[in-house]
Amino acid sequence: MRNEVDTGRMRPRSTPPLLALLASPRLRERVRKVLRLGNVGRIIGPAAFTDSWSELRALAACNPGSPALADTFHGPGCPFDAASEATSGTWGRATPVICFSPLDPDLVRRMNEAGMTLAGHLRPGVDDKPHTINATILGSIDIQCALGLRRRVRQSANPFAAEAFGHALDLAFAPCAVSELAKRLGTAERTLRYRCRGYRIPSPSRLLSLARIFTIQRLAEWSGQPYGAVAVALGFSHQANYRRRTRGVLGLTPTDLGRRGSHDYVARTIIDRLS
Repeated sequence: MRNEVDTGRMRPRSTPPLLALLASPRLRERVRKVLRLGNVGRIIGPAAFTDSWSELRALAACNPGSPALADTFHGPGCPFDAASEATSGTWGRATPVICFSPLDPDLVRRMNEAGMTLAGHLRPGVDDKPHTINATILGSIDIQCALGLRRRVRQSANPFAAEAFGHALDLAFAPCAVSELAKRLGTAERTLRYRCRGYRIPSPSRLLSLARIFTIQRLAEWSGQPYGAVAVALGFSHQANYRRRTRGVLGLTPTDLGRRGSHDYVARTIIDRLS
């Protein structure tokens, strides 16, 4: 087994690895560059490159929530091979898989049948620029946690609130203006604010803040990194600004949130305020 690990930048604590099964040397080098220069490298990494699906699956079992990048979906041992151990169901849904491959609906179907979570799909030579890879990895980390909150919100909130918060979660990885949320919902900012008041849910800016806080808390907990470091990686100019945000929105500091359950507490608060 070749398990090539890149050391990357110094971090306050070790982070879970980024998993990869990449036959393309170009893609391997691009992933190294993304982890070295992108903000995602402060939350995940180093990269663990493997030679087979069985090796990748073994690493995935030890690192739930770590995204797995792959560009090899053929040959012995692939997840769709009837004789492969990878079809035994041990993948589960905890491993977010990012495909480097041409668009192929059949590939998506076969991955779903194999019990895999398709978290991203990047087309070689089309949308595999470093900033796109960075954003895709960042949005895929521990994705089942975010998907779980989306399901709970859909079950308890009205359709408009669920849709608005879903878009807020999509936008939570970087600073975002209310105008961008309104654009995604296909409405004017004034109309969006009016509808939030009408449904008695938090204002658009509060929705964005709640989504940001939840995302930072869950990524910090998952990665083992300090909340302030993750907040800075996701666009806060200083960790003190994140503390002010959590106090203003929730009346608690990040440390207080950690004592109350961190992202689980934030998730419960979100569901309560949207219901």
